[in-house]
Amino acid sequence: MRPRLAGGLVLLLVLLPLAAAAQPAVVEGRVLDATGAPVSYANVRLVGSADGAATDTTGRFRFRTRQHGTVTLRASAVGHETAEQTVRLAPGDTTTVQLALSSSQVQLDGAVVTGTYSTGPSETTTLDPTEAVTTPGAAGDFLRALQAFPGVAAPGDGAGLFVRGGDVTETKVLLDQATVQYPYRYESPAGGTFGAVPPFLVDGTQFSMGGFSAEYGNALSGVLAMESQDRPTQARQYLNLGLAAASLSIDQPLIEDELGIRVSGNRSFTGVLFRVNGERDDYATVPQGIDGNVGLTWDYSDTGQLKFFAFARHNRVGVETTEGAYSGVYRSEETSQLYNLQWTAQAGGWTVESSASGSIHTTEKGFGALNLAPTDASARLRVDATRTTENWTVRTGGTVERRRYQFEGTLPTQPDVVRPGAPTRSVEETLWATRSGGYAELVSSVFSPLTARIGVRTDHQSRAGGPTVDPRVALFWQFSSHTRLRAAWGLYHQFPELATLNEHLGENSLDAQRAQHVVLGLRHERDDLLLRAEAYHKPYRDLVVRTGDSRFANTGTGFAQGVDLFAKYGAFLETRFNGWASYSLLRSWRTQARDRGRTVQLEQGPAPFDLTHQITAVGKVRVIDGIRVGGTYRCTTGQPFTPVVGRVQLGSGAFLPIDGPVGSERLPAYHRLDLQMSYFWPFNRQQNVVVYAALNNALDRANVVDVTYSPDYSERRDRTTDFRRSVYVGLTLTL
Repeated sequence: MRPRLAGGLVLLLVLLPLAAAAQPAVVEGRVLDATGAPVSYANVRLVGSADGAATDTTGRFRFRTRQHGTVTLRASAVGHETAEQTVRLAPGDTTTVQLALSSSQVQLDGAVVTGTYSTGPSETTTLDPTEAVTTPGAAGDFLRALQAFPGVAAPGDGAGLFVRGGDVTETKVLLDQATVQYPYRYESPAGGTFGAVPPFLVDGTQFSMGGFSAEYGNALSGVLAMESQDRPTQARQYLNLGLAAASLSIDQPLIEDELGIRVSGNRSFTGVLFRVNGERDDYATVPQGIDGNVGLTWDYSDTGQLKFFAFARHNRVGVETTEGAYSGVYRSEETSQLYNLQWTAQAGGWTVESSASGSIHTTEKGFGALNLAPTDASARLRVDATRTTENWTVRTGGTVERRRYQFEGTLPTQPDVVRPGAPTRSVEETLWATRSGGYAELVSSVFSPLTARIGVRTDHQSRAGGPTVDPRVALFWQFSSHTRLRAAWGLYHQFPELATLNEHLGENSLDAQRAQHVVLGLRHERDDLLLRAEAYHKPYRDLVVRTGDSRFANTGTGFAQGVDLFAKYGAFLETRFNGWASYSLLRSWRTQARDRGRTVQLEQGPAPFDLTHQITAVGKVRVIDGIRVGGTYRCTTGQPFTPVVGRVQLGSGAFLPIDGPVGSERLPAYHRLDLQMSYFWPFNRQQNVVVYAALNNALDRANVVDVTYSPDYSERRDRTTDFRRSVYVGLTLTL
C-alpha cells in the first residue's frame, strides 16, 4: 500500500501548480443611509447571482463569491431606495465598497431583490444559515432545512439527505474542502437525527443533486459543500438557551483587518424537552451531547488567507426500539473530531486553495446480538485552483486520502436478525485504504448565449480494481435575461464503504459503483420570483449488494428517474411574506437482497427510498415589526418495505425470516405540519434578543415510520413516529 500512497502524493504534487476549483473573491463593506448611519439587515446581492449577505447591526457585510470580472452589487432595505454599484472582482481578491441608501415611502410588503435560496449555477442549491434556522420543522438544522427542497426525499423524522432515489451514503458532505465522514448526530439508517455541523459555523452552502462538476468525486448522487465563516470584523457574543440545548459563541478580532478567532460550544440536554412534552418513556438514556469548535482566520495579504478549523463532539443515547422481531434497548455513544487547515493563495495567474485535514470517529453501540466498537480515522490532502480569462475558466485539482478502519465486536450474520441467540460472528480487524484522484475542467462560452463545461476526473482506491474515469459535460443556454436552460451528462463512481469492506468475507473484491446522470433543467428568476423545473434519469450498475451471510458483490443494477419542481417568492427579512413550494416525482428501482431463511435471493424492486410523490410548502410572514410566524407542511408517499411472509427456526430457537417480494408493500403516506413564531427585540445599538417558539407535528399525526414483528414473525406491527405533537421554546441573546 505504501507505493500506491507514494504514487498518489506524487500525483498531487504534480497537480499542485495547476490545480483549480474556482477560488472565491471576497466582497465586504458597509451600507449607510442618507445621514451616514448604518443600515441594519440590508440585503446585499450580486445582480444575477444568489451570492450575497445581510448587514449586521453596524451596517457591515462580508461574503464570498465565485463570480469574477465586472459585476453589479445591489443593496436594498425596507424603507429605502435600492442602490447599485459596479465593481470588478478577481479570484482571491478582497473588494471593499460602501453603499448609500436614500429613504423611500415603499410599504413593508414592497418588492425587493432575490433572497437566500436559489439554484446557484443551475445545478446547485444555496442556503443561508439564517434561512435554514428559521425554516419551521428544521429544528435549526441545515440538513433538515434542505429536506424542504425538491429532489431530497424525507422518508421519516431523520435528517438524512436521500437524493433522487439514493441512500444517505451517496451524498458527500464537505467543509472547507475537507470531507465530513460522519455528517450526522445520533446516526441511524435514516442518516441521523440532526446534522453534525451547526448552521452558524457556516458562511454558505452549495448543494448539488445531479450533473455536478468534475471537481467532486466518490459520490453517486449529491454533494453538499459548506464553507466556514471568515474572520470576524467585530467582537460579538451570542447566547442561545432552549428546552433542549444551550450554546455560547464568541467572535473576537485579534489584529484589525488581519487576524480573528471564533469559538463556540453547545450542550444538549433533551431530557427537559421530553419531560415538557411527555415523551421520555422510550429512552433509557435521553439523547445528550456536547460539542465545541474553534476557527482561526489570518488574512496575511490581499490575496492570501490561512484558515484553521477544529470541531469535536460527543453524543450518547439509549432508546427502546425494535428491529425485525426483536425489541430492546439500543445504546450508542460516539465521539467525532475534525481538524482542517486551509491555505488560499495566488501564483502565476492561478488561484489555489489547499486543504490538509484529519478526522477520527469512534462509536460504541449495542443492541441484542449486535455489539460493536468501530474506529474510523483518516488524513486527507486536497488542492484545487482556477485560472480565469475573459472567455474561459480552467479548473484542475487533486486529492489524496488515507483511512484506517478498526472494527471489533460481534455482528449478526443476517442484518435484520439481532435477537440474542441469533447467529453471529466475532470480528477484530483493521483495514487500511488509500484513495487518490484528480480532475481537469474547462468552462467557455461557445457563443454569446451558450456556455459549455467539459471535464474529466479519475479516482483510484487501493481496495478496489483499476482507476475510474468519469467524463462530464454540461451546456448552459441563457436565452433571456431571466431564463436559463441546462443540459448535463456524466459518469459518477463511488467506492464501497469501509464498513462493508470490513464485513465482507468473500474472496471476491468489491469495486467502485457507477451511476450515469442525464439532466435537463429550466430556471426562471425575476425580482422576488424564482421558478425551477428539472428532469433527470440516473441508471446504476455495479452496485454492492448482499449475496449471503457477510458476503457482498458488485452485481446490483437499477435506476432513478423523475421530475423536480420548485417555486419561491420573497426574501427573508426583506418582504412581508416569503416562502416556497416544491414537488418531486420519483421512480427508483434497485437490485436488493431477499432473505429466504438460510439463503439469499437477489431481486429487482422499488428502492427503499422510492417516495413516488413528495410535496412541501414553506411560508414565513412578518405579522408586525419584530414578530414573524411561519409553517412547513410536508406530504410524501409511503416508503416501500419488504414484508416477511414466513420463518425458519434454528436449533438455538431463534427464527430467520422468509421475505416476500422486495419492496412489494408501502407504509401509509407521511403528513406533517410544523409551526414557528419568533420575536426580534433590539434593546441597544448592537444588542438584541430573539425569542422563538415552535409547535412541531401540530396535527399530532401518528405517522408510521417502520414495521416490526413478534419474536416468531407471526404478527406484524406498525411503529409510529417518536415525534408526536411537541413544543419548543428558546431565546438567542446577541451582545
